[in-house]
Amino acid sequence: MLTRNSFFTPLQSLFSVQLIFCIIFSFANLFMNIFLWDRGQSFWAIGVFNLFSVASIFIASLAGAYLLHLLGTRSTFMISSILALGLFLYLFHAGQASQTLLPVLGLLYGGYVGLFYIGFNLHILQLSDPQNRSYLIGMESTIATVAQLITPLCAGLFITSQGYSHTFFIIIALLILQFLFSAFIPSMKMTEKYQKRYFFLAENEEMAKMGFTSAAYGFYFSFVQMSYGLFFFFFLQNESQLGSWNFVFGAISAVMYWLIGKSLKQSNREIILGMGMISSIMVTLTLFLSAAPWFILFNLIVSIALPMMWIPAKSLHYAQIARTNTTHKEDGFSRMLQRLVFREFAISLGRISFFFIMIIGFDFGLGPAYYIMIALACFMPVGIWLLSRT
Repeated sequence: MLTRNSFFTPLQSLFSVQLIFCIIFSFANLFMNIFLWDRGQSFWAIGVFNLFSVASIFIASLAGAYLLHLLGTRSTFMISSILALGLFLYLFHAGQASQTLLPVLGLLYGGYVGLFYIGFNLHILQLSDPQNRSYLIGMESTIATVAQLITPLCAGLFITSQGYSHTFFIIIALLILQFLFSAFIPSMKMTEKYQKRYFFLAENEEMAKMGFTSAAYGFYFSFVQMSYGLFFFFFLQNESQLGSWNFVFGAISAVMYWLIGKSLKQSNREIILGMGMISSIMVTLTLFLSAAPWFILFNLIVSIALPMMWIPAKSLHYAQIARTNTTHKEDGFSRMLQRLVFREFAISLGRISFFFIMIIGFDFGLGPAYYIMIALACFMPVGIWLLSRT
């Protein structure tokens, strides 16, 4: 059941909270790893934080599925904000991340992300239909990318001039605002029961393809995030310059997400998907040469290629999940949520695989782990392309 608040329309409420979330998400994805590196210069520490974050995203998605039964979707947004407040209040107070607390900090951040997305994705499915689904996904991606565009530039300049402590204070203020805005999001409560095994297992061939596609995306997107952030920072050694470059990458992505969201049709999705796959593979191969110009080229091209791959794939996933609500009238919502959690589980497996490589001995020099990471990253676009074709 959907309970609406008259102050905002459902989409206005949802996208307002998403904007704040994406600002914080963009900041954390780019600068948290650099913050950890500055205070320890340890790939192990970064890997541990991210590994627990990724695992927690799935755990939070699972917990969110049960919160929807007890309290409704609004609770997932509000509890999400509280978890992130705990993380950034600690960092603001301590000024560093204790090695022993890295798993806890990772769990808090992952809980923030997982709880937000389980509620957000369910609302997008509820508010979308075959006519507007690509547009809404494009809008969602555009908001995320605009945040990715603005946040690095502003945060990089602010960190350079004021330091991380003052930056964390602003993040805390934004989280309080996110918590307050969450009260205006329509509340959707689940009543049907779940088939718990399908949180972890594909219930049919269609879901198996979605799972493998999502796992491939999870690995590749983790690699892209690190390329935008920590890997590129090694060459620049300056947060302000990193923010400026990410402004450029974000601008390209924002335009591409908007264009693909507006223009994607059944007649052209295979072409767009294939072009994204080929571009991603070709530019990833250049990173076998570990040098700044190749990372600049990679970040520029992947900002174009990733939207071309992922919007067609994600639109297909949402269509498959939403179709459940029409083919299973009696328990359509619970089945939709099962599939959302399963999809998040698959993405998490891909991301866990990536960060596990970091923990077991990643070296940014031309060592074996670096080559393994690049080689695996080259295969992921092929998997997304093969399994997203209709």
